[in-house]
Amino acid sequence: MKKQTKIKKFFKRIEGFFVRIKQRYIVHHLLKTGGQEIIAQYRQHTNKTCEPINTESPIWVCWWQGEKAMPDIAKACFNSIKIHACSHPVTLITKENYTNYVELPDYIITKVNQGEITLTHFSDILRMALLSKYGGIWLDSTVLLPFKNLDSIINPTKEFWSCHHLPIYHNISRGGWTGFFLACGKNNLLPSFIYDFFLNYWKRHNKLIDYLLIDYTFAIARKYIPAIHQMIELVPITVMGPLGKCLNDEYSEEEWNNFCKNYDFHKLTYKIPLQKVTPEGKKTFYGHILEEFLPTTPSQPIPSPS
Repeated sequence: MKKQTKIKKFFKRIEGFFVRIKQRYIVHHLLKTGGQEIIAQYRQHTNKTCEPINTESPIWVCWWQGEKAMPDIAKACFNSIKIHACSHPVTLITKENYTNYVELPDYIITKVNQGEITLTHFSDILRMALLSKYGGIWLDSTVLLPFKNLDSIINPTKEFWSCHHLPIYHNISRGGWTGFFLACGKNNLLPSFIYDFFLNYWKRHNKLIDYLLIDYTFAIARKYIPAIHQMIELVPITVMGPLGKCLNDEYSEEEWNNFCKNYDFHKLTYKIPLQKVTPEGKKTFYGHILEEFLPTTPSQPIPSPS
């Protein structure tokens, strides 16, 4: 067993070595293709004009095809967000309404229509455009808020929040943030910097250099913009909920209570086959989530938080 552990650790170190080489190459390329110019525009800026997140800032969620087209797990997550939104208005961004809120360059829309920018990465651009213009809270459509109200998670008196977590993989973020759950006040430097960085990137490229481009831009912002570095480092550690890894496991009330009370949120997924019951006919956690947050009929009320 000890020998297997040593071998596993050895290969993890080897993997980490090659990942870091790849990451250094990508950062170097991004800096050489316009990134340094964006940094120069922001390096001396401060966040003095940045407002706090506040208790009435908008919540932004995106499902391109609209709420009716959401898979059930996303509908349940969206309902959980609305239940625990406190005084924050919740807006679902779609293909039909996004132009009501932001105006994006024609070359971005053209590249989306041509398939050069996927909808996943278009949503990265959208979230930064929205946060840059309005501030607020961005939540991916598969974030579940099972129990705690949003303001108890993000602290709306602060100017920035994201899930600052202990690093698990070799991600460029090193646990410093997550792109799927962000909050900031108006006039915050970070979303403006990342939005400008995205526009510069797609003006020069027709292909994505890495799926996690958003994390690379975060990392560059943290390293080269002192005001952003300080702001990110002030965010306290949050433990990420593990429910997304056991959606098809047999439901247990004790475990569910643990998921609700000991974790602020859970990042779920619709990209795997989800089952309401186990092969033995027992209810799964996925099945329970649908019972809790997805009414079976329009007249059935959604439970209120206690």
